[in-house]
Amino acid sequence: MDKKKGLIIGGSAAGAALIALVVSSLVLANRPNALIIRAAANTISDAKRIEIIDLADDVANGGSIAVSANLDKLANDDVYAEAKIYTNAANLKSAYELTLTEDDDVILNSKAMFNEGKFAFSCPELFDGTYGVNYRNLAKNLPGSIFDPDEETDYSLDDEQFERYLNLNDTVKNDKNLQRDVTNMTAKYRQVAIKTFVKYAEVGRGSKTITVGGEKINCTVITLTLDEEALAAATRDIIEYANNDKDLEKLLYRVASNSMYTDPDEYVDNFFDSLDEMDDALDNLEDEDIELSMDFYITKSGRRLARLDAEVEVDRERTELSILLGKNVKTSKEISLTASNSDGDTFSITYTVKENSAKAYEAELEFSEGDSRYGYEDKVVVKVEWDKKSGDFEFKYKGDYDNLVIKGNLLQKGDKYIFELTNIRTGNSPVPYVKTLELTITIDRNDPMPNVPARYTEITTMNERDFKHLKEDIEDGINKIEEEYFEH
Repeated sequence: MDKKKGLIIGGSAAGAALIALVVSSLVLANRPNALIIRAAANTISDAKRIEIIDLADDVANGGSIAVSANLDKLANDDVYAEAKIYTNAANLKSAYELTLTEDDDVILNSKAMFNEGKFAFSCPELFDGTYGVNYRNLAKNLPGSIFDPDEETDYSLDDEQFERYLNLNDTVKNDKNLQRDVTNMTAKYRQVAIKTFVKYAEVGRGSKTITVGGEKINCTVITLTLDEEALAAATRDIIEYANNDKDLEKLLYRVASNSMYTDPDEYVDNFFDSLDEMDDALDNLEDEDIELSMDFYITKSGRRLARLDAEVEVDRERTELSILLGKNVKTSKEISLTASNSDGDTFSITYTVKENSAKAYEAELEFSEGDSRYGYEDKVVVKVEWDKKSGDFEFKYKGDYDNLVIKGNLLQKGDKYIFELTNIRTGNSPVPYVKTLELTITIDRNDPMPNVPARYTEITTMNERDFKHLKEDIEDGINKIEEEYFEH
């Protein structure tokens, strides 16, 4: 064979292999479980980018919320108060501040700061210096201290409290990757569940155009149908997978280790015991007459979950559920959940967006529940109108028996949302003092918190006399502030 023919044949073979790879990839990517998994992941990713969800996540991991008010109508003088919470859940840090001022004079400025290893608090107006506790030294410092039940002091803890604080260092640990790993584990088990249910289900596939929020969406429809035996078999597979998942066991232990009031070993044991109990209960499930059907409407463009319909019938008792999300849940003009059963009970939540632009936001949220047998329906409607330029904000709540209107000014300035309350009306009556209260809520998605200082007085090593004086200084200082500014 000459060189030219060899190149041609070789090139043809390579091209055929490439085509085969592309075709097999497309086939795998369009399998029912792959379509549902990708649609679910994309839809969840979109939901995380919804502004209010994204804002909450930022605030929880490095932001703050502050509430301030003019207490002129409640205090003897023109007193202004601000309470502020800093949060950083990912790094197990938080801080709290309370400030009272009269004109430019500070009446009270108290701070409490926490991290994974210690906490401290200060308030110059009540006591000198800073006091705190190092969790790592609790096992060494608490026995024989004024908090030890065996010492029988005025400040002794009970046995249960003492044991809990004695082991606090083992149950509060800095696990910076915990939040990420919990998210990844959730995604993993979402995939496991989808693959397993598809494995045991009767699978159907078709195409349909649906309308959500006035928008027509072309969808691939994947239908899964399972009876009682298929449901039991799928659930058993998932339970078996979890029971053999060492990574899940380690993660559960880490989750419990970051909870002050949970014994990690007991928490993990209880979790797997509950799986065993669920496995035992599956024998009863197989004795039922069950049919579960789920229709996944997956957008042909974008591969998102636009709609999910589910129907389950157990011994001739039927329940139906439908969730509408639209082409992209982040920008959808309509999101709804409706449910009903064969007894006539109905329930629905519908979120409708009339405008969401750089200029304005206007939306409506409607809740309803009822009984179709008796023509009964209870409905609640919530409306929000916000002029993003001027800041004019109005919240309306209307139920069958009551209504509420809240007005204010809401402005976004960089990383901050600042809301000043101007009016509250219930029924036909305005709530007094609202405007003079000047209640302001500031949400900052990026606000560095004060750190626990390096030096402070360790509370667990204080003697009874010094701790008594600290307690009395705090009580006397608070009483003095109350008498001077808040007792009429």
